[in-house]
Parts: sequence; structure tokens; C-alpha cells
Amino acid sequence: MRKLEQQLIKGIKLKDKSSFDTLFFTYYSTLLLIANDILDDIWVSEEVVQDVFVKIWNSGADISIETSLGAYLAMMVRNKSIDHLRSKKHQIKTVSLDNMEIQLKLHSLGADSSFEDELFTDPLEAKLKQIIDQLPPKCKQIFILNRFDGYSAKEISEMLQLSLNTVKTQITRALQKLKMTF
Repeated sequence: MRKLEQQLIKGIKLKDKSSFDTLFFTYYSTLLLIANDILDDIWVSEEVVQDVFVKIWNSGADISIETSLGAYLAMMVRNKSIDHLRSKKHQIKTVSLDNMEIQLKLHSLGADSSFEDELFTDPLEAKLKQIIDQLPPKCKQIFILNRFDGYSAKEISEMLQLSLNTVKTQITRALQKLKMTF
């Protein structure tokens, strides 16, 4: 570990503002690039990097760095970025499940299709829903899991216990049906 890094760590442990400022200005842009490579969203990347610096400041005396300071910070940013992606994927799945629950409740209440169509105020959305509803059940299920719920073909094949080629074929058929109609 370089002497400058050792001094910065010592200063941060003592809550020295100038040490923290030096740390921030030395590593911020590099850490932002690392986060943005993972997240591909500059605003979220800035939040992640700022969160890491806040954590470093709040940890203060508890910091124990055995490797280089730069490698330590880069690993923190990498881990926080991956955690953000996992959280985002969980949020997408939760929203999808909520949407399914709403549709199931509407169906169980005997809501007619005209009521459901009113939920889709945009004519293109209504047309899309109509086309998707006309797909064979398994094709429809696979297409929705892939295009609306964000699952990969591999994940769907494992989830539904189908071959990967079957899943890809069903997605292709659904897309062809959509292309023919639009």
C-alpha cells in the first residue's frame, strides 16, 4: 500500500475532512466509471458512488484495508452496483406478480373483457393485448415471461421444464404473429 493511501486511511479513521476530500477527488471519477460500466445509468452510478463514500465516512475508525485503497473502493462500488441490479430485478418481478394478481382478481370477480380493455386506454396497447390473448396458452405464457417479465429463454426453459429450443421457437412464433398483425 502506498504512503498516500496509508495517510488517507489514517485521516479518515480520525474523521479528518481534508483526508476525505482528497480521497473523494482522487477516486470519484474512476469509481463512477466502474459503476456506470455495470449499471449503464449515470444517475444511478452517481448515487452508488456517493453511497460508498458516505459509508467510508461513517465507518471511520472501523475501516480495515489490507489491500490498496483503490482496489478496496472499487470492490465496494462493484458490490453495491450488483446489489442495485439484484434489487431492481426483484422489483420488476414483484411488479409483474402484482399485475398477475390484479388480473387473477379481475378474472375471479367475473370482470368481462370490455372492463379489462378499459384498463388499456392506448389503442395500441389494447391491440397488443388482443393479439397476445389469441396466442396458444403455452406460447402466450412464454412470451409474457420473456417480454414483459424480463426472463431469459434459458430461465424460462428451466422454470417451465421445457427445452431451450422449444422456448425460443415459441417466442419466435409470438413475435411473427405480432409482426403480421402490426
